[in-house]
Amino acid sequence: MMWLDVEVETSGEDVRIAARGSRGERPAPHKLAPELGIDALTTLASKVGRAVRARKELEPAALELAQAIHAEIVKGELRDILARMTDPSRPKSEDPRENRLLVRLYIQDHALMSVPWEALCKPGTTEGFWGTDPHMLVARGVSSSDPWAPREVTGAVRVLAIAPGSNEQALLVLREALAPSIDAGEIEWLDPIAGPDISSRNLYDKLRRGKAPHIIHWLGHGGLDVRGRPSLRVADDEDGEEVWITAEAFARELSAHFYEELRLVILEACEGAKAGMFGSAADVLAKAGADAVVAHLWPVKADVARACSAEIYRSLTAAGAAGDIGASVAAARRTLLAQSAEAFSPILYLRSSDSVIFNFARRKVSSASGKRRAGALAPALHALLDRPPYTLVICDVDEDRVALKEELTRFMEENDDRPDPSMSLSAMTQRCMLRFGEEVLHSLFQQAISGPAQERPPLIDVMGGLVPPGVHITLLWRPYLEHAIAARQPGRTIYAIQVSLMSHSAKPRIVKRAAGATGWKMDPTMPKRFDVDNDIVVLRMYGGYSPELRPIFSQPVLTEDDHISGLLGGRPPQWLEELLSRPRIQPGLFLWPSVLDWRNRLLLRWLYDQRPFPKDSLVILRPDADPREPEIWDSGGGLPGAARVASITEDPVELARAIEAFAPEAPRR
Repeated sequence: MMWLDVEVETSGEDVRIAARGSRGERPAPHKLAPELGIDALTTLASKVGRAVRARKELEPAALELAQAIHAEIVKGELRDILARMTDPSRPKSEDPRENRLLVRLYIQDHALMSVPWEALCKPGTTEGFWGTDPHMLVARGVSSSDPWAPREVTGAVRVLAIAPGSNEQALLVLREALAPSIDAGEIEWLDPIAGPDISSRNLYDKLRRGKAPHIIHWLGHGGLDVRGRPSLRVADDEDGEEVWITAEAFARELSAHFYEELRLVILEACEGAKAGMFGSAADVLAKAGADAVVAHLWPVKADVARACSAEIYRSLTAAGAAGDIGASVAAARRTLLAQSAEAFSPILYLRSSDSVIFNFARRKVSSASGKRRAGALAPALHALLDRPPYTLVICDVDEDRVALKEELTRFMEENDDRPDPSMSLSAMTQRCMLRFGEEVLHSLFQQAISGPAQERPPLIDVMGGLVPPGVHITLLWRPYLEHAIAARQPGRTIYAIQVSLMSHSAKPRIVKRAAGATGWKMDPTMPKRFDVDNDIVVLRMYGGYSPELRPIFSQPVLTEDDHISGLLGGRPPQWLEELLSRPRIQPGLFLWPSVLDWRNRLLLRWLYDQRPFPKDSLVILRPDADPREPEIWDSGGGLPGAARVASITEDPVELARAIEAFAPEAPRR
């Protein structure tokens, strides 16, 4: 991971900025202008804190100040270095971590630790905040002489919740928020340390005897004692008097765990990141050996704290996640920013120059029960299916692609052109077309695909009974979706439209199965309008075979040139623009896309006309998808409008059974 350490030092009223980068960069230090120095930083903290407490967005004056301070800090050589490190045209690595920059702020003056540096905003933007940038992760740096390495986790991430005193209700809320991850086997919920008898002595005893956690989640109160020391509240004494322990004492007790399994501490406590003379509780814990600590600068409402924690855990521990706490906290802030400035309360303290704290390379996750419970859908999918409309988009991961690749490999080897096994299908078809011609390529396609149709994939079959009226999209070469809808919804009129990506002016081929009919008939003319409130329109984007009893072959989209010229060859015709108007504003349900596949990214940009995905859209990934996929979907990297999209990883067969149990009667109207 690229990193840039920025040191903020004070001398009297002067604020000095110095930096060094992971590639040896050392920009010349500079001082902030007096009018944007300590007083301005303190004013910014006051304005942001007021917005947090009021649960409102930043006022224009606060935003202008955040932009001005940003411009004053990031100027001169430091600005040039940041521009090079975040240049979008820089060659990209397959490892998403190497495409992100980690900025660690080393703040010497304790008074400036309470400044919400994460709220600094790039001039010319209204939401270009440091703390929510998916490509530049911001953390508070901690000086430590202890070694660092990501903890290898081969199964569930173990979470130990500590809720002293009367915080058991908060514990129940957290447990409920993490339930999907626990059920999926991504998180192991250790027996919490909770209740009115959790004194410091009981707390330490239970910590020493219990199973070693990877994460400790503190639910309670935090702040500064009368001597300015960061402290945490435990259970009251027998006389009902408040009892507090210093963060230093708690950190000392945890130090042994830091050398074993423990990597992350989440302080869901009021002002756990508020600094006094001796630093903040988060700072103290990080210096004691925690790889990362997440805490709050200001008191936030319980629902915000829970939403923040749930988002962090989902992004950090989900199957296929990268274990990146920096990306997870940034994702949580983006979620909170949609509501208010409370997004700037969670602060990340980081001890290393890499925000990946868990190594999941050899991880295997199995659900807590050993198998999926009937009808146990992920909450996001349950909500989408239960409240249509939505647009179903089926991407091109299927056995026909495998069959075609095998046919091409055999043919090319027989003709003294052995392709690299790692070559993508679009690259292989492009090579075949350039060497042997388009006619040969299409003949090979028909040899591989024209055999007897296989049984419909179970997930597509069950979704055929649930898709609501409207416009849906398939990239499959066989008409699996159309046949599934016809079989499951016989009373619905269905249009299958073969969209010509090769020529936008070409007349599309339209096949119709009228409500109550058993066969498909070609519609010679384009309907004046489609009744998308009652009928189902399936756009066939990649050609292949039509749904009639005797299928008609249409030129398939195969080669790299096909994809590029087809989707960049001009604006869609007016009739297609009209059909796409609804999919562009209602949630999309995507089956098996890959954000790492340029063809899928190109299609999504074309589909949404470079605009962000509609709210509540959901991506379903296969278990064999690249483990980096969920993180990239969540960050929005490389997607239209850089909009984050929720993703879940599901086995298609098991998910089909779960959906069948969820909605045995099709469909809702």
